Amino acid sequence: MNFIKKHQGPILLLIGAIIWGTTFVAQSLGSDKVGPFTFNAIRFTISGVILLIVGILIKDPKPTNKKYYIYAVLTGIALFLAATFQQEGIDMTKSAVKSGFLTSLYIVFVPIIGLLFKNKTNKLIWVWIIIALFGSYLIASKEGFTFELGDILTIICSIFFALQILLIDKSVKYISSIKICSIQFLVTGLLSFLLCFILEDVIMNNVMQALPAILYAAILSGCIAYLLQIIGQKTTEPTIASLIMSLEAVFALLAGILILKEQFNIKEILGCILVFTAVICSQINFKRGKL
Repeated sequence: MNFIKKHQGPILLLIGAIIWGTTFVAQSLGSDKVGPFTFNAIRFTISGVILLIVGILIKDPKPTNKKYYIYAVLTGIALFLAATFQQEGIDMTKSAVKSGFLTSLYIVFVPIIGLLFKNKTNKLIWVWIIIALFGSYLIASKEGFTFELGDILTIICSIFFALQILLIDKSVKYISSIKICSIQFLVTGLLSFLLCFILEDVIMNNVMQALPAILYAAILSGCIAYLLQIIGQKTTEPTIASLIMSLEAVFALLAGILILKEQFNIKEILGCILVFTAVICSQINFKRGKL
């Protein structure tokens, strides 16, 4: 119990990474039916409304400075840009595995952008980041890894996800987790709705066909995984948090195998081992020789 209590933050982030990994499959399936703005508009609005209702029902007594509502809105804008570029990218590449790898590049961008926030990072962490990055590349490399527009959009998405992680780190100590989640989702949903009616043809029959994938992303990825992220980041340094969440690339591969019947190869097995090793080592205090 002491181990679980001590590592509560990383454990919650790991559970979130598992959910996000499987969500890449849902996003890939949903992109066959509706455009990225339509998918995200419905997905994040559902998540935001559910968490808003939950927040009202539990009557969170924690007072909140208006300054941190601004942070929550900025987090929502960062999430909107990240989710938009990600969904557009996966719509072009049609590969949950490749999208999972490219999204996980935020493990590099978090410490780099974090320098602007004056965040300090242990130098040894860069070793685990490089190992995890190489492992993620091995996981995705069976695709041939030709570089195309969808890949560029997904890399841009990883930059905005890094910014979202850092903004959460700034506000998480001053505003409740449910408030942050509901605000960022409602902002993302609203902006997505504005653009989906301008740039996309919203066909209800297609929306209904994509609804199972949308609901999976809304409830499991949105209401549960993002909430776990915010709670987990309360006790986890942002660079470490991003490294743990990069495991979503591993779980995207496993979900692709189980659900989409994709095949394993030796490089992917080695990639999974490297990413898991990097994440575990990032949790070890080598000076004391224990977790």
